[in-house]
Amino acid sequence: MSRGVGALVVHSLRRIRWMLLGLAVLLGGFQFLLTQVASYMLRRSAFGQLSSLMPDFMRSVLGPQTLAFMSFGGIVAFGYFHPMVISAALALAISIGTEPAGEIETRFVDLTLARELTRLDVAVRSVIVFTIAGAFVLGLMMFGTWTGLTCCTPADAPRPTARLVLSLAISLGTLMVCWGGIAFAVAAASRRRAVAAGITGVAALAAYLLDYLGRAWEPARAIGSLTPFHFFDPVTLITGASLSMRNVAALVALGLIGTTVGALIFSRRDI
Repeated sequence: MSRGVGALVVHSLRRIRWMLLGLAVLLGGFQFLLTQVASYMLRRSAFGQLSSLMPDFMRSVLGPQTLAFMSFGGIVAFGYFHPMVISAALALAISIGTEPAGEIETRFVDLTLARELTRLDVAVRSVIVFTIAGAFVLGLMMFGTWTGLTCCTPADAPRPTARLVLSLAISLGTLMVCWGGIAFAVAAASRRRAVAAGITGVAALAAYLLDYLGRAWEPARAIGSLTPFHFFDPVTLITGASLSMRNVAALVALGLIGTTVGALIFSRRDI
């Protein structure tokens, strides 16, 4: 990494430092509190009652994983694919991915390219910032889970394994990579950051809803399988299944394709 790219990375991290720190602490704290929720339910033998209260449509979505989800480990693991956690993680990915559009809008890119930096350096900067920010957030989430399981849960609690927690974090991380790359491609062709973020956000929401319909409704299954969320399947991990390298590769490939397309567009466009 050149000195100029390093300076850009530091500048970008400084701009998002409070948002990044707040989000990481919030999500890490949520993972910790979920371990306490699971402990509370375990002490009150509430998992059987919770299963009976689950709506039929949720049973249809979860399928044979329903019983595994309604367990101590399932409640703890839920923090890695709760809809709001997914939304927050993707919001961070989209925010970082659309930074080049914001710099074009504010003309900061003119100052950047006036120095000994290329447009490719700007793209590399975004990749590095995304990697650091994503690793920081996911690392703090896993730390919150580990802290809660280590210090504040019953000794006989059926704790999820370290491998499961790591697999869940990797699964969420690859989803962030996918949408971060898509956001970068959209931003590279946009002049306003809000437009790029809005387009990517709506696309992510549409993909999530289509995937949900595909899992719960047979006629929509074919459409749901075409979305990136089809390759995000953390529920199966709770049953003891290994992390699917096929899903990981598909999401990472989509992110790399988006980043590559974005870099090509950004290197050729008139700014």
